[in-house]
Amino acid sequence: ADMLALASAIVPYKDEKLAQFFKVPMNEDGFFVEAHAKLGPSEFSTDGVFLCGLAHYPKPIDESVAHAQAASSRAVRLLARKNISVSGTVAQTNPLYCSSCGICVSICPYSAPHFIEKGPFTGRAEINPVLCKGCGLCVASCRSGAINLKGFGTDQIMAMINEM
Repeated sequence: ADMLALASAIVPYKDEKLAQFFKVPMNEDGFFVEAHAKLGPSEFSTDGVFLCGLAHYPKPIDESVAHAQAASSRAVRLLARKNISVSGTVAQTNPLYCSSCGICVSICPYSAPHFIEKGPFTGRAEINPVLCKGCGLCVASCRSGAINLKGFGTDQIMAMINEM
């Protein structure tokens, strides 16, 4: 080869505040990371947030355009719906058992748990079912046993184990 053509370097802007605001993961190089490389290359695990172009990784223009088309089609499909349904597997709290320790609030990657501000259970944790993805992190971390996952109560799990 008599000639060598070098591409200009693409250095991402590591905006950790933006990543935290949209609850999207970032790799060590500063690029955003998709939910699944093969099954959802333009999607994040946060619903309604889509990825495309050089925010993902350095890529040629034709691949960036294809990625943008995929992301925009996912967004249009979401916006075209009249009703949006959420999963039934969500966490729920029993405020009578809640000790207000705040572990569930700090550990949840989707910001679903929050403290009740008014009423008889002020300061106790409550789960926003729209934000909850049913991952169970808050359930496993709750020391007082105030949080459970709908469909996965102790009786239901023990019945499944006994059937094996």
